Amino acid sequence: MVFPARIALALLLLAVPAGAQELSQDKLPDKPEPQGNFFTRPFHDKQITLLAVANAGGAVMDDVSSRLVIERGGYERNPLIRPFVHNSGTLAAESVGEVWLMAFLADRMKRSRHPLLRKTWWLPQTLNISAKVSGGIYNSVLLTQ
Repeated sequence: MVFPARIALALLLLAVPAGAQELSQDKLPDKPEPQGNFFTRPFHDKQITLLAVANAGGAVMDDVSSRLVIERGGYERNPLIRPFVHNSGTLAAESVGEVWLMAFLADRMKRSRHPLLRKTWWLPQTLNISAKVSGGIYNSVLLTQ
């Protein structure tokens, strides 16, 4: 870098107010007001809706692959889901309820008064997405054998 460019850079850095360089890590935005009713409120937030769509896609992948494995003589290993897998309607209702519950939980966490919950609002949906996708991949591997 040539000498005049170094002087210009130094002047530019020194001309910035010192208060503009302070960063506060502990400040979070105020708790926003909820929109919509009890059932639609989580889906007014675009980030929660995006994760809910990914969650629904993972649930469909897991449900379809589970039904195909069961039709070929397999069984559901999860004892909480086992009563629902023998009927496609109850399995779909359980999946829709689970997707909505995760979106509702994320919405409540995002609007919480506790900073830790506001920082980790995405965690329940992300864990559910990873569980559903890994279950779908596992079932798909079973189908190819």
